[in-house]
Amino acid sequence: MLLVGRVMGSIVRPCSRPMMTHAQAHAHRYPSPLLTTHRAASLGVVGSLLLMTRRAVLYPALVVGGIGVAADKVKESLDVDLPPGVDELASGVSSLFGLLGNELKFARGAMTPSIAETQGKGTTTGGENNGGDGATDGGVASESSGSSDENKDSDKGQMSASDAMIEKLKATLNLSEEKVKDLKNEIKRLKEAHETEIAILNERLAEVEKKLTNANDDAQRKLIAERERLQDVIDRLTTENEEIHRLHIIRSQKNAAKDVEKRAIDIFSDILSLRSQADSSFNANEHLPRVVVVGDQSAGKTSVLEMLVRARIFPRGAGSMMTRSPIQVTVSEGQHHVCKFHNEDTVYNLRSEKDLRNLRDQIERRMLDTLVGGNVVSNQTISLELHGPGLQPMVLVDLPGVIQHHTRGMPTTTKGSILDMCKKHIENPNSIILCIQDASRDAEASSVADLVRNADPEGERTVFVLTKVDLAEKLGIPQDKLISTLEGRRFNMHARSYFAVVTGTANANDSLDVIRKVERHYFQHSELFGNGKATTLSEERLGVENLSRAVSDIFWERIRQTIASEQMRIERALKHKETEWKNNYPNQARLSRDDLFNMGRHQILQNVTSFSDTMTPTQWETVLTEQIWSRIREFIIDEIYINSAADATLPEFKTRVENLLDSWVNNELPRVSVNAARDTLMGEFMKVLNIDDPDEVFCELVREVKDKSASDFQWNPNSVTKIRSVQELMLRDNVVQSVANWDNAIRFMQHILERELMETQTELETRKGPSTTMQWLTWTALTKQQRLSSALAKELEPVFSSKHNKISAALSQEEVHSIQLAVRRKHGLVVDESVISSTFHLMYKRAFLDGALRSSVYCKTKFNTPEASCKAGNGLHCADVVLFWRLHNMIRATVNMLRLEAMDYKTEIQEDIRKVLNGIDSDSEKKRELIKGKRVSLSEEIEVLRLLQGKVDQFVKQMKKEGRMR
Repeated sequence: MLLVGRVMGSIVRPCSRPMMTHAQAHAHRYPSPLLTTHRAASLGVVGSLLLMTRRAVLYPALVVGGIGVAADKVKESLDVDLPPGVDELASGVSSLFGLLGNELKFARGAMTPSIAETQGKGTTTGGENNGGDGATDGGVASESSGSSDENKDSDKGQMSASDAMIEKLKATLNLSEEKVKDLKNEIKRLKEAHETEIAILNERLAEVEKKLTNANDDAQRKLIAERERLQDVIDRLTTENEEIHRLHIIRSQKNAAKDVEKRAIDIFSDILSLRSQADSSFNANEHLPRVVVVGDQSAGKTSVLEMLVRARIFPRGAGSMMTRSPIQVTVSEGQHHVCKFHNEDTVYNLRSEKDLRNLRDQIERRMLDTLVGGNVVSNQTISLELHGPGLQPMVLVDLPGVIQHHTRGMPTTTKGSILDMCKKHIENPNSIILCIQDASRDAEASSVADLVRNADPEGERTVFVLTKVDLAEKLGIPQDKLISTLEGRRFNMHARSYFAVVTGTANANDSLDVIRKVERHYFQHSELFGNGKATTLSEERLGVENLSRAVSDIFWERIRQTIASEQMRIERALKHKETEWKNNYPNQARLSRDDLFNMGRHQILQNVTSFSDTMTPTQWETVLTEQIWSRIREFIIDEIYINSAADATLPEFKTRVENLLDSWVNNELPRVSVNAARDTLMGEFMKVLNIDDPDEVFCELVREVKDKSASDFQWNPNSVTKIRSVQELMLRDNVVQSVANWDNAIRFMQHILERELMETQTELETRKGPSTTMQWLTWTALTKQQRLSSALAKELEPVFSSKHNKISAALSQEEVHSIQLAVRRKHGLVVDESVISSTFHLMYKRAFLDGALRSSVYCKTKFNTPEASCKAGNGLHCADVVLFWRLHNMIRATVNMLRLEAMDYKTEIQEDIRKVLNGIDSDSEKKRELIKGKRVSLSEEIEVLRLLQGKVDQFVKQMKKEGRMR
């Protein structure tokens, strides 16, 4: 079908013609005679062909045409694109049927007008002949009539055939329309089925995509979890590996220490440590060699040192001060690249970034701990020991960089402190000065050259190091400047050797191995130092490796020159110290600090253990009673007793007392009592802590134990509640049951009042000053305050000497004003109201206590006497005796309860003291602070000098063994 459609489309489409206009149709319908003749012949031929081939050609053409029409109708109705070939078939058939329709219309129209025209002609001729010859007309008409009948029969036959063909075509078209409808329905059904399948497929596709997405998410989560787990395993294994490596290093070093002799450089490190202990710091008396590194801040000192030790062990900071105190590093060759602080066991693996970071943090923390008083630099030295393969043995000292200006927040003494520190180290006549200069900076901006020149004018022990030469060359610094610097012609100083080094790259994260490769490459290809170089500096003066070997050789050279004099110096110092000991401490053994501490600890613990045997329960109660009474005395006498009795009737006195006691016992009294018991217990313990100490060796130790144990000990807070209950119960008992109890109350009352009266009288006498007789005898005069108090006492005495007037507890404003005028008039003194009130209160208290004592004598025989019958002088009808009875019972019960609790705390305090002593024993620095004195320091100096003497002898032997000394 596709082939047929394409063929017919290609044949019919060019033959088809467009729809004619009205004029064209008229011309077509009424053609010229010649065209008519041609068309008649054409129609005859077409008609004959159609009749001959109607079975062979027409029927297949009609079938194909029907399919084409159906396809065209489908296209118009559904507005869909037809498959290739079907679309062309529809177009071709449509054009063919249009052509056939036009030809049939033309044929039919051509045949019908011919008949009409023939009939018209016959009618015209007859009309013409009617006017002339009638016979002729009749003959012609008859002939025409015969011919016309034949044509009619022929036309009818042709029209019948055309009508039949048209009917067949209509039937075919109707059949095609039905097929088109069926085809539409089928297409619609297929389309619906197709859409359903597409929807189902889309749903399945969405479901599959969802499952794939979920599966992908699960896989991602599992992958992340697995990655995290593996990373944790890697971190754990890395940590374990580093720890195993560290333990292996420690074990190997311990085994090596047992089996192999110490190297000379390690022995020298021990000598430096002992020497610093003997002198307390690196001072002028210490002449042992070491390599001292000096330079301006950010000149590259730290980078040079790190290249020398092949590890980044020093704290770093771009443009900021990181070295705040001297750092001494004893470098030696070893199998493992490790570092540790001197006399400590912790080993840092320098191949581990984690250990390097921890080491730098520890160095920085120790430097900060040495700072005092707001300073940013310190003179205390931090000592390290570093071992590694291929390292040159020597002792390096890194100092803070010399600054030019003080930054904000920095003390103005910082620059001077750094210069003094550098001078102290480089002025040691045996130190090797490593002078670091930055090649990228102007020489005039450096102040280190003058510092070095003053310490070493001839340059015999100075090594000049020019850093950052690669950067200087990149910056375009003239070569003649660099050459003059390296040849010693630019700086106003001398040096025995000049070196050029490269200690960094543009990338701050590059390793030291990369920097060494960059350095070698630079010196091989540089215009200044490579082939055809412009400087006379030999290759042995280029690079850190050559610098390290040269400095190490100079270091050992200085040691060989100075070790003999050091031996003699130690021997003389030891002899001097031993003579001093014999003169100051004859017949006494020299004990170390640890031995002295153990002696003091033993004495303290022995005294603490025997603490319970020093005091009886009665003594405890007496001491505890005094402690409690001293804290509550003022409140009882002044507030409860005197103030309640002032200008009050008996009921008012009782009411005031009850209110004050109730408030007091619910707030202050229990807490005050417990604190008194705690202080009493600790006070007695402090007494037994004291030990015999003629040389004052243990004074600080005893003081530390007292302070620490007292601050750590706390009484049980629940005791306050228990004490409050007991005190409330005792103060609530206001009935004296027996004569014995009454007598006890009288005795307690008189004892308290006599003490208070004596203290009050003493205070008044102190205020007034000595009498006239005592002034003459002692050749003293009254002060202004004493004269004022004496004048006030004279003016107030009449108030208290009157036996008829009742004394008020306070002066009125008129009375105060009157006394001021009297003192000014009689004595020429101006007195303040507060001074008058204070003096009056003391004199009123003395008078009140005196009256209370006399009343207590009167009340002694008034046991069980009704209050109305008691005529005591103070007007309280012996009710104050009951008050003191209640106070006496409360104090006695409180003391007894607290004493029992104190005995329970004895073991706890003993344990606290033992813990304090153990803590001091484990802290060597604390022990050094607490055990001190001339005897201790002299004994330690003798011990250190003896160790030094042995170490130096061992050092000389090892140097000879290693071939460093003949």
